[in-house]
Amino acid sequence: MNHYPVIIAGGGPVGMALAIELGWRSIRCLLIEQTDGTVEFPTTNLANTRTCEHLRRWGIADRMRFESGYPADYPRNYVFVTRMDGYEIARFDHPANGAPESRSPHSPEGRLWISKPYFDPVLHAHAKSLPQVEIRYQTSFATFEQNADAISAEVLDQKSGRKETISADYLVGCDGGHSNIRRALEIKYEGVFSQGMNVAVLFRSPLLHHIKFGPAVQYQIINSQINGAIAAVDGKELWRLNVRNIKQEDLESFNAPEKLRYALGEGIPFELLAVRPWTGHCVVAQKYQHGRVFLAGDAAHLNWPAGGFGMNTGVGDAVDIGWKLAAVLQGWGGPRLLDSYTAERKPIAMINVNEAAEMRASFDTQTPFSPKMSDDSDEGKQLREKARAAILRTRAKEFQHDSAGIELGYRYENSPICVSDGTQPPALDHGVYVPSTWPGARAPHLWLRDGRSILDLFGKGFTLINLSGIDTVTITEAANRAALPIATIEIAEPNVRAIYQRNLVLVRPDGHVAWRGDTLPENAAAIIDQVRGAI
Repeated sequence: MNHYPVIIAGGGPVGMALAIELGWRSIRCLLIEQTDGTVEFPTTNLANTRTCEHLRRWGIADRMRFESGYPADYPRNYVFVTRMDGYEIARFDHPANGAPESRSPHSPEGRLWISKPYFDPVLHAHAKSLPQVEIRYQTSFATFEQNADAISAEVLDQKSGRKETISADYLVGCDGGHSNIRRALEIKYEGVFSQGMNVAVLFRSPLLHHIKFGPAVQYQIINSQINGAIAAVDGKELWRLNVRNIKQEDLESFNAPEKLRYALGEGIPFELLAVRPWTGHCVVAQKYQHGRVFLAGDAAHLNWPAGGFGMNTGVGDAVDIGWKLAAVLQGWGGPRLLDSYTAERKPIAMINVNEAAEMRASFDTQTPFSPKMSDDSDEGKQLREKARAAILRTRAKEFQHDSAGIELGYRYENSPICVSDGTQPPALDHGVYVPSTWPGARAPHLWLRDGRSILDLFGKGFTLINLSGIDTVTITEAANRAALPIATIEIAEPNVRAIYQRNLVLVRPDGHVAWRGDTLPENAAAIIDQVRGAI
């Protein structure tokens, strides 16, 4: 019987991200995907800044940026229009994926507009290049069971019909919203289901990005006949129209060419390629772990596709459970470390799910609409100006500020493996990022004098940032006794001390702060045991 330290169910972006995180940490794993890996319909549009920081750690951020499918100078603009041959209402302009100014001021990376047919293959190629990662397509779980010591599973090769029994120390379900792993564990979603019926329409129109509004990654359409958005799939000829809030009784009579014409206007030719209905949900799994089995990505949470929170939250799940599984399998992670996964990641999912729901509601309720907005009249102009003011006021967090506060400012409050210093967490403004080393927060980015980001100094283990030249031997010896991998980096740059707030900052393998202080702790061994989940 073949045995693997970790089996991953699902080969989408979250499953691939987990395979990469484990392979990067020299942990052998098997990824099982029931399809042949072909992306049949483009869905994901956005890799947010935090996800791109993870891609940077793995060494594929530049590759992802340059293989995004878009021309190098294609801007990441968002434009609100009555229709593609109508009137502009509002816009938020951003530089192209590859432009230096596209990087966030709070990160060495920046948001990346990239569709699933381009994002997934880069992840797959990198995962496949790692010798510790084995990928099996067209393979599914027939059954699995667990005991206190291991997972036993029967997998089915769908091409040959051959069944094989394999075992593992751990299993992670990254198998989507219809997760068979979650269902087998009888873990339910909690939240609001079926927030409206919607239809996605894939079409080809090479002339579309030459319209008077200029190229954009997304055009929000607002008129009396359609409520939706057109997203660029490749910045050349492929596009996806999402039509929102369709009544169930109107779904069977949905006329995709007619809807496209309402959105595009009369003078823009198109070729209809595919039509796919979908329903938005705002739900989170009751728990993320049952014994040796864990859930990640859509198997653990589903949200309305606003703000790009779905896939990006899932990548964060993969990184969190990935380093913790590696720590346990390598012998330095304590018995409570894996329990911290749900404690850390479920609250983040709840925040992100609620944020996406609020974004959807704000658009539906706070954007003034009148059928006369499309009129070539003074009244029409006034209505468009009113709508513009509302959009700039209510949508800037998402489209202008890239939700920086929630993408980079999230923190693991009440985490059992982060050592509280008794201070209050910084205010969480979802639109504004405030750098902080509060325990549980993402360690802030700064450019150092040598041109590197401080984030690039963080390795696969813990990193102790020493900003005052303190002798740190007591804490490093405590780490060594526990076999916890740690590197100490001394930095004598005032700007770092100003942002990092303490003389000593202990950063976890995932880039989040585990502990901070101005002096060495008297209980160094206890702190090391807490951050590795031993107490």
